[in-house]
Amino acid sequence: MLRFLMQRLLSLIPVLLTVAVVVFLILRLTPGDPAAVIAGNNATNEDIDRIREQLGLSEPLWTQFWIWFSGVLQGDLGYSFYLGKPVLELIGQRIEPTLSLAAGTM
Repeated sequence: MLRFLMQRLLSLIPVLLTVAVVVFLILRLTPGDPAAVIAGNNATNEDIDRIREQLGLSEPLWTQFWIWFSGVLQGDLGYSFYLGKPVLELIGQRIEPTLSLAAGTM
């Protein structure tokens, strides 16, 4: 039983890596410029370039992925520009109702 459990846990690693790469690529390769969206309609090219530099969007795609993935491994899920809070804090605020709903459905 322990051997089976270890095999299942080890097989989870490539699946999680594949999902991480696919999700990252989907988010990065969608049309549009995230820096321009964050900057707004009245932004100058200098403002957009500054935001791109701050977010690391001027780096190559593989460098961006490595920065993001190493942050995720360290527990840094990033920052929500929409809500203005760290993502880990937002997850923490919603974990209790989510777990209670999951427990109730089981």
